[in-house]
Amino acid sequence: MNSWLAVAALILFVSLMLVLPLIPAFAELRSKSDASPLKVVQQHAGEIRHFANSFRTYIQVLEPTLQQCVASGATASGMLPDGVEYLALGQCDDSQTLSIQQPGAICPVTIAAGSDLVVPPDTTFLRDVYAGGRFRGGENNSYRAILGEKNVHLGRSSRVTRWVHAVGEFSAERDCKLSGRISSDSCIRLQGACNFLRLNAPQIETGHVMPGENSTRPHSEDNANAGSGVVQRFLYDGDFEVHADEVVTGNIVARGILHIGSGARIRGSVKSVSDMVLGAGVSVQGSLISGQQMFIGPDCAVNGPIIAERALHISAGTRCGSFQHPTTVSAPRIEAEEGVVVFGTLWAREHGEVVASR
Repeated sequence: MNSWLAVAALILFVSLMLVLPLIPAFAELRSKSDASPLKVVQQHAGEIRHFANSFRTYIQVLEPTLQQCVASGATASGMLPDGVEYLALGQCDDSQTLSIQQPGAICPVTIAAGSDLVVPPDTTFLRDVYAGGRFRGGENNSYRAILGEKNVHLGRSSRVTRWVHAVGEFSAERDCKLSGRISSDSCIRLQGACNFLRLNAPQIETGHVMPGENSTRPHSEDNANAGSGVVQRFLYDGDFEVHADEVVTGNIVARGILHIGSGARIRGSVKSVSDMVLGAGVSVQGSLISGQQMFIGPDCAVNGPIIAERALHISAGTRCGSFQHPTTVSAPRIEAEEGVVVFGTLWAREHGEVVASR
């Protein structure tokens, strides 16, 4: 009899151990107290300007001090509410700035200028920098973050570790390394050998861009068919080639390598499971998606998003998107030759670089 009691006690104990972890689930199934959707704070939902907006709010406490500095041309220093030291500047030219921060030094404080700001070369800024006017940095500088209410210009071989936002234009000379988020409300211009990750602006230019009608609007013939509603789809199991100067009305999907010949015009979107190669002067009304690598030849025009799962090369003279219809160009690794224009977002998830034309 004792052995039966022992077995029953063991079974009861094991059953309780199995049921106890499920009690909260049974209680929630009955009461449904956690059935409401999760709250998403929209300002954190991928907005590239989030850090710039937060920094602008953060330094609002310095606005009276900056106004006094601008009026008197003096400087002021102190501590922000969170204990971070700041340096407030009035009107600064090269000579005034050099007397405050010598070349080759490390600046450990937050810099806030009420007007234009010029900083010397070979300087490392450990804290964020604010310019109420134009910002111009010397060569070989290192920045944590910059917010400029007008144009922002970085000297050659400069580095950014977090972010830069310019209300005006952003420009970077050769060999700059832009490791963070770079955004502008006007235009971004990068010279050769610049590295980048995430760029966003109404217009992004690499190197010297020749003006042309494609820089402001898509091809007139493609635009005329933009509202026609493409529904036809062409599916190819293996490799496929669109011949040179051919016009295709519809979406193309290839499970192999897709090659689009020079001068071809696609009135739809294109997707390949493997590599994709576009010849010179190709026009695509919709999107380009490659499951491997993508090579876009010179003088192409793509109106929709461009996504490559491995690598992307964009040749000189190519326009991606338009002012009226900004787009996204994304790949883990991106090479953009000098002379490329992107309207919207250029996002290299691992490494992006401006390279010379082939």
